[in-house]
Amino acid sequence: MRGIISNLFNIPKVSNAISKDLQRLQAVERGLGDKAIAYVLKDKGGSVLSTLANVDASKILGLHSNYSDEPGDKARRRFLARQAQDASVLARYGEVLAAASGGEKDYLAGSKHVSLPLRILFTKAGAGLVKTLNSWPRQVIDATLCVLTPEFCVEICEAAGGSAEDLFDILYNDDGRWRSSDNIRRLTEVFDFAPLARSHQQDLLAAGRRMGAGGKVLLIAQMRQWEMFSDPEARAFLVDMSADSAKSVRHEAVQAMMTLPQDQILPIAKDKLDTGAATIRAAMVDLLAGLRSDAGFALLRDHLKSEKTARIKAAIESALTVEEVSQADEEDEGDRTSYLALDGSRVEIPPLTPLSKEPDVTFGAEDEKKLLDIITKENIEIDRRNEARKGKYNFVEPRLKPAMAAQIVKLFNGTGADLDRKGHTRLWQFLNFTARDKWTLDALSRMSPDRALRFFTSTERDFYAAFHLNEWGAVQSGLVRYVNSEEADYRNLETLNVEMGQIQSGPWNNRKIRKAVPGDLIRGELGREWGNYDVMDLNRDALWPLLAESFDVFDEAFGLRAAGEPAPRKLRAIQFLQLLPKTPQRYYGPLLEVATGTTKSGRAEARAMLEGAPGLEERAIALLNDTRQDVRAGAAEWLADLGVKEAVKPLKARLKKEKSDLAKAAILTALSRLGVELSDYVGPKALKTEAEVILKKAKFDKLDWLVSDHLPALKYKGGQKVPAEVIKAWIFLANKLKQPGGNTLFDIYLAQLAPDSAKTLSTWIFDAWINYDTVRPGDDEANAYAEQHADQNWKTYLRWDKSYTREQAYRGLYNSIKTQYLNSGAATKGVLALTKHVDPAHAAASVRNYLKQHGSRTSQASSLLEVLAAKGDPLSLQIVISAATRLKQKGVQAHAGKLIEAVAEARDWSMDELADRTIPTAGLNDDGVLELPIGEEEKPYSARLDEDFKLVVLNPDGKQIKGLPAGDDDNTKASKKQLSASKRELKQVITLQGERLYEALCAERRWPVADWIRDFRDHPLMGRLTERVIWLGEDADGIIITAFRPTAEGDYVDADDNEVTPDSFTTIRLAHGALLSDDAAQAWATHLDDYEVKPLFAQFGRPLLALDGEMGKETRIEDRKGWITDTFSFRGASTKLGYERGEALDGGYFNEYIKTFRSAGLCAVIEFSGNCLPEENVAAAQIHLEFAKLHGAGRRGRAVPLSEVPPVLLSECWNDYRDMVAKGSFDPNWEKKMPWM
Repeated sequence: MRGIISNLFNIPKVSNAISKDLQRLQAVERGLGDKAIAYVLKDKGGSVLSTLANVDASKILGLHSNYSDEPGDKARRRFLARQAQDASVLARYGEVLAAASGGEKDYLAGSKHVSLPLRILFTKAGAGLVKTLNSWPRQVIDATLCVLTPEFCVEICEAAGGSAEDLFDILYNDDGRWRSSDNIRRLTEVFDFAPLARSHQQDLLAAGRRMGAGGKVLLIAQMRQWEMFSDPEARAFLVDMSADSAKSVRHEAVQAMMTLPQDQILPIAKDKLDTGAATIRAAMVDLLAGLRSDAGFALLRDHLKSEKTARIKAAIESALTVEEVSQADEEDEGDRTSYLALDGSRVEIPPLTPLSKEPDVTFGAEDEKKLLDIITKENIEIDRRNEARKGKYNFVEPRLKPAMAAQIVKLFNGTGADLDRKGHTRLWQFLNFTARDKWTLDALSRMSPDRALRFFTSTERDFYAAFHLNEWGAVQSGLVRYVNSEEADYRNLETLNVEMGQIQSGPWNNRKIRKAVPGDLIRGELGREWGNYDVMDLNRDALWPLLAESFDVFDEAFGLRAAGEPAPRKLRAIQFLQLLPKTPQRYYGPLLEVATGTTKSGRAEARAMLEGAPGLEERAIALLNDTRQDVRAGAAEWLADLGVKEAVKPLKARLKKEKSDLAKAAILTALSRLGVELSDYVGPKALKTEAEVILKKAKFDKLDWLVSDHLPALKYKGGQKVPAEVIKAWIFLANKLKQPGGNTLFDIYLAQLAPDSAKTLSTWIFDAWINYDTVRPGDDEANAYAEQHADQNWKTYLRWDKSYTREQAYRGLYNSIKTQYLNSGAATKGVLALTKHVDPAHAAASVRNYLKQHGSRTSQASSLLEVLAAKGDPLSLQIVISAATRLKQKGVQAHAGKLIEAVAEARDWSMDELADRTIPTAGLNDDGVLELPIGEEEKPYSARLDEDFKLVVLNPDGKQIKGLPAGDDDNTKASKKQLSASKRELKQVITLQGERLYEALCAERRWPVADWIRDFRDHPLMGRLTERVIWLGEDADGIIITAFRPTAEGDYVDADDNEVTPDSFTTIRLAHGALLSDDAAQAWATHLDDYEVKPLFAQFGRPLLALDGEMGKETRIEDRKGWITDTFSFRGASTKLGYERGEALDGGYFNEYIKTFRSAGLCAVIEFSGNCLPEENVAAAQIHLEFAKLHGAGRRGRAVPLSEVPPVLLSECWNDYRDMVAKGSFDPNWEKKMPWM
């Protein structure tokens, strides 16, 4: 009776809510809203649906988006989730909304198997479940406020012609995007859907089978939570999912099967191993390996005898290896003090030294006084900021209370638990940021390690800063300093994490937080979806013992046991495993799978960790017969890496029957690297036969721009003509392999050509690719477009700017078209693999220009840098080195850094040594002469550097002439070409090496004397550059012996022209005014003037910055804060000084100029008032200079105290900071005048 009465009372609410919503349709067409209401409430006039389908009603009903703030849309969401009663009315309501929507929307819940009315209804209802849309994470209403019970939801589906199958589809389907459909899934938190799932199991399983991969994963996890897989039918569904086409689904299904009783699973596993297809057999192998039971391993041993598929056989062998390891570990059951390594040895885990609780410091009156002083100064800044905001913003920042000083002292004398961030937000911000360098870090350093770390934990509740190493605040800095110290041990953090920490899991819009348990410190990092740091930057000695005690978490990551939440990720686990002293034997199988798998991520790391493992070669050889081409190719590559001579025979056997271009290329490359003569495979006849086979299936739709052009005429090294089919086949194969840096196979191919032909082919492809990628619309096209759209654009902008002219509109449209690219070479970057023989000077100049003019095309820029790194000549490498140091596109810069690191590692040099030892010579010999033979008689013309570092031509008598004589003979042509190339190369070398020497000056780099003489003084170009700077000779203790300058005559002199002997030095460095007395600096300035030496850069004469008093503890220099200029002048000065624009912030705005000093591990950051993008010339004000640490992949860390910055670097950048606004002046009201503040 109560329910009937309740429904009767709700009828007016239902009618009113729907009527108010649909009355909005009156604005579309008179009477349309009334017709829609009549159909929904009274089931009259169904023709309104066809009317709605033919008018534009989506926006007025808020159906174009799910998060409209319009009152009618909000009311609908609340009604559907909290008031709706009649399923039939709702079904018709859904029909009306669907007809008005105009069709499918990206944000809708459910798959396309569900009718559109149901998808719209439940999506809108899902938004109504959320208490407030602007909260984070979003909270949902409880069951007392929600009408969408499981039974009512089914009733709605059935009224709309659907079933419970549609409901489960709506609740669990997930296409992998962040969508508002996730809201309706929260309904399973409001009500328990398990009883409905059990009573409608057929519908549940049918929905699961039709979903996408993401939905299947969610559903399996939910069914596992509901413990439904004890039912045979549900278990059969799970077995089917273990053979799904999606890897994520297979993994989730196997993980779920691991949790079931073995008496249910083992019979299924045996049956599927005997009768199943390859996919499900592979899944059963993963399952049995994960169970790690005697019975499971017995099944695998039995099946190995009959298994024919190579990859499944390899997986079984790996699993059985795990069994052997498990048995070895059982001998030390309960002993967690060591682990078994791949080489059979035991790695002892060092015992944990608990955190010291000494000294037991007490904070007192002196601390309170210092804090009061900081509060007073900060209040002055707060008043200034509030004054600047007047007239712009309503926000007024409250002043800090002086009583906070005593409160902080009291808190710091407590346990640390009192400093809960939530309870003391303003106080925490003050301590963490405002007082960070002035008091907090010093105060924490006075505490005992135990007490200090407890303070860190009480404010953060997690230890992410201990991994990403960014020192944004005092808390993060304290953690970073601890984990980088000699006494650090991450196990102490694990202990505190369990005692005081928390861990988060779940999707982005429904984060769940729970108390941390053992293993969660590593679980949090292995499960993190993003981790912007390089694991190899971490303190290995401090971290590896915790990793060795956390193998349970690694087991989950590798699928050796069912995973908890947050689920650890395999790739992250591989990265962290590298930190262990030796690879654990228990992960032989999983690492082998990654090392020979189809995914590149983690492959190199896995192979490196497996090096030296027993039986590795046999496993890799067996994988040559795998059914997957990527695996066969990977196995061939790995066998070459391992240098397995025994693999030559199986590689040749595989090559005879190999059909895959990818695998065939890898096998040929491997054979070459193993020392096999390939003439039978790559001679002219073999190449033509191979080309004919490739071209039968080749498609050139993406390469028409290249192959449809006139192919160059080429010759083999034996003189035979190269058929056009061979060139086209090479181009097709290179594009398919997508390795712009090339590989051994293409080196082999190009080596078959005559040298001139190899260069011709490389240059043709290189130039054609760049030209294709960078072509822009012509003037006629841009003018036509601007003329067509100028009037409309002009009228549109006049609404906001009455002074806007048609000419401005025309010019804006013209410029927008001229900046567009007509093509993209990204899809065909693989063809660059054939460009290794392009002339170094030409390649370097072209890539340097590309980075400058088209650097925003990051994929293409990275590909060109790969080409230069693969070429490996000095000039090419210098361009890559320069890109790794200074480039606006940080992703490309990081990629260049990795390329250079790989080259340096291959040569066993440091990055600086690589840069020093690969400086181009521009063709000059050791005597500084460029030999230029002319005529058939090879008359000895030459070129030398003059005083201005320009090449001057000399005739055979040694007299300077304007240029080389004319001639058509080969020698004259070659010499003229060489002279042009040398001039281009010389210009690049002087620019790049001048920048490098200046960075070395700032970083205070030192060279061993022998290295300096070999790499610089004896170098034909660098030797001359060394004469234009002043150097310092030091003894073994780093004490300066004297300053000196090399001379053109080969001598070394001091400022008074006394001879200096470098043999007395241990190291050499560049001189600077900060390192010499004023008198010495002045003497050198006079010396340079007397000898008319034009310095490469200023080493003396600029003001010097001395850190007085407490200044060394500061992180910022602000003595030009508030000096005003304009943005274009500021940009010009910054660029001239070598600074680059910082990254764009939200809203298309930037406020930094940055200069990187890679050798010093720092970057100078100058912040100004900012400018928009594209840039406009508006008022600009200087703010501050700071120095940030550089982490792996070019990541920028926290600003360091000025005392930690090398004195030369500090002074140079301080001068830069002042020079940028040298033509400006201070304005006390500067903040009010800045448009971007």
